[in-house]
Amino acid sequence: MQLRLPQTINSGHGEMVRFIECVQEPDGDRILFEGYVQPGCGPILHVHLQQEEGFEVKQGVMAYQTSGSDVHHLQVGESTVFEKSVPHRFWNSSDEELILVSWAKPAGNLQRYMTILFLSTSGRRTNTPGLFDAAYLSIQYRGEFDVLDVPRAMKQFVFPVIYWIGRTLGLYRKYEADFLEK
Repeated sequence: MQLRLPQTINSGHGEMVRFIECVQEPDGDRILFEGYVQPGCGPILHVHLQQEEGFEVKQGVMAYQTSGSDVHHLQVGESTVFEKSVPHRFWNSSDEELILVSWAKPAGNLQRYMTILFLSTSGRRTNTPGLFDAAYLSIQYRGEFDVLDVPRAMKQFVFPVIYWIGRTLGLYRKYEADFLEK
């Protein structure tokens, strides 16, 4: 489910994303977005289980790494595509703001997931979500996204309990579509 477009979200830790448009294509929707990443910042090792994700550098230098590979660098005008189910991370390896033109296909829940993630991290001292939010993201989107730095036991045993507590306490009402679109 997509939220209203365009939409700009800020992690509070050097990453800003502007979702621009969702393009209907015969073989699935493609969401288009721009990324603005400060020097040294970027997402941790993660995987999109259902989506391909593409990036083109418009400014700066993007360093990236797939699981088990060497670090690669993209300069202005260069691009890469991360195939679905390929763990990856990227960051700004230059001294200036990194600007990316990006897409994900199928669009799936990428916009919702990142909106919730950035809502959680923007109010914290670190770029990781709070425990209840991490449990929510892990459980709600387990078939679509995975963060590989979180231990498997935490995702299998601890997060379900935390998620249940959060649901019981009504902590996740803030993530209903009506609230996120305000």
